Amino acid sequence: MSDDTTTTTGPTDASGPAADAAPVSALLPAFGFRADQMEANANVAAWREAVATLFDVDELAADEPGPFRADISSYAMGQVLIGLSRASGQRFRRTAETIARSGVDHIILQLYLRGGFDGIAGDRPIRVRAGDICLFDLAQTLETKATAFENVTLVVPRPMFGTHLLRVDDLHGLVLPGSSVIARLLAGHLTALFEFAPRMTLDECQSVVEGTVSLLAACLRNELERGDPDTDHAVTAGPSLMRIRQYIEAGLASNELSAGSIAAHFGLSRASLYRLFAPVGGIADYIRSRRLHRAFFDLASSDARTLRISEVARRWQLGTDAHFTRSFKAAYGITPRAAREAALLGVQRSTDGTSNATISQWMREIAPPRAD
Repeated sequence: MSDDTTTTTGPTDASGPAADAAPVSALLPAFGFRADQMEANANVAAWREAVATLFDVDELAADEPGPFRADISSYAMGQVLIGLSRASGQRFRRTAETIARSGVDHIILQLYLRGGFDGIAGDRPIRVRAGDICLFDLAQTLETKATAFENVTLVVPRPMFGTHLLRVDDLHGLVLPGSSVIARLLAGHLTALFEFAPRMTLDECQSVVEGTVSLLAACLRNELERGDPDTDHAVTAGPSLMRIRQYIEAGLASNELSAGSIAAHFGLSRASLYRLFAPVGGIADYIRSRRLHRAFFDLASSDARTLRISEVARRWQLGTDAHFTRSFKAAYGITPRAAREAALLGVQRSTDGTSNATISQWMREIAPPRAD
């Protein structure tokens, strides 16, 4: 970040945690900056750098009377990041190239305290206003146009939701209306989490984060099922399906993984297995999508320079190079080679000093893409 950016071990924003909160030093890293302590150009540069792992931004403060301003105050609670942001209006984008360049695979949840946005998440139109809670899957594309806003953001590694939800990618673009009881409940929890974060020890963080993710997953699973009247709720929420999913994740690199081997391992008929996975597009499509996901983040990893595309295709049992390229492009809109080139650009930026945001470093280090 710019030299004007403050990186602290306690609260960085007067409107955030209480000023007399006990500092937690290395136990709970905190980072952020305030617009009123920076020149306008430095504030823009700091904001771009802080959000670069999440989004590309432009049209900063377009059609607004004053200059662009942004504040961030955030805390790393073990594997989870909680932050409060205030900023002028702007456009946010996350393209396939951005995803590959960033190399991170997280879910973000945002509570809008003020302002909002309109846009599209994947192919899903999305509209958010003050009081609403929205979710984004950082492995998927989005484009939104926001007014001046204030929000609380929670960043969670995908595997933490993956132990609770079968299809984490279905969270992308989900909006909980501020008028709903669930949104109000979660809003109270998120604001309290941000307020008390700087007072917690690492042991307290671990317990609170585990409870928070469990609460979120239970509420979000209910919202996903409620929004799909054709879903068999008893099936999708069943523990047997989660155990099968975990078995699949552990065996994605094996050429012996198939509907037959899975059915045999769990003592199921193939017909029963097919019924279990019907709500998520079928067992074959599920396995293929998970393998493509792993392949994408292999190519987006920091060691992508040494990886051959054919090697990635073989590792995840994705067929010939030509077949892999066609499947990859159909899923992500870019070729494997383009994904690797974007990832190498991101690695170059992080090593030549042009990208050193603490948030970016934390997100890359706390949840390696292949720890799914």
